[in-house]
Amino acid sequence: MWADRDKAEQILIKPVGNTVKFTPAGGQVTVSARVIPRSGAGATDWILVPVVDTEPDIPAEAREAVLNKFYSVRRDGHDRTPGAGLGLSISKSLVELHEGRIWMESEVGRGKRFVFTLPCRRPGGNNP
Repeated sequence: MWADRDKAEQILIKPVGNTVKFTPAGGQVTVSARVIPRSGAGATDWILVPVVDTEPDIPAEAREAVLNKFYSVRRDGHDRTPGAGLGLSISKSLVELHEGRIWMESEVGRGKRFVFTLPCRRPGGNNP
């Protein structure tokens, strides 16, 4: 993949850290990666990285907001989720700096997936 090493590490740390932190004992967190090929002149292949967990799902109204600065999902029995609400927004900014995308999917009773893409080569740049 084409990415700044330190920034790529930060991109991965927050979604993985959040899923580990909030997945109940006995739950599961899975991280994988695969190449999404693109065709055509100048097309760039992308790395797709889903971070999947068995944590309780996130309400539909919170799915977009969870990537915003200072947003925290309210959990049953808690006024607020611990943390400043910056980690995922930082990951989003870093992914976008690499011209990738990040999003979250969640289904009731099935956990959630944070997914991000990063380019295999410098988008629009000179590549060897």
